[in-house]
Amino acid sequence: MNDKRKSQKLLGCLCTLMSVWMLQGCASSTKPLAAVNVPANLTEPCPALSPLKGSTGADILPWAVGVVEKYNDCARRHSALVKAVGE
Repeated sequence: MNDKRKSQKLLGCLCTLMSVWMLQGCASSTKPLAAVNVPANLTEPCPALSPLKGSTGADILPWAVGVVEKYNDCARRHSALVKAVGE
C-alpha cells in the first residue's frame, strides 16, 4: 500500500511539474515594440498620378517626368519610413 501511495504522490508531482513546464512556453520572450515617433510627412499616402492626356511626344514627355518625380518622392519617403521604424 505504501508503494501505491508513493506512486500516486510522484504522479501528482510530475503532473504539476509538467503543467508548469508547458506554461513556460506561453511566456512572452520578446520585448514589446517601443513607440516610434514618425514624422507626419512620412505617413502621407503617395500622390495620385495624373492621367495621360494625348498621345504625342509633347504630351507624353512632361507626363512621364511628372510620374518619375512623384515616384521618386514616394520612394524616398517610403525608404525613410522603413528606416525610422526599423531603428
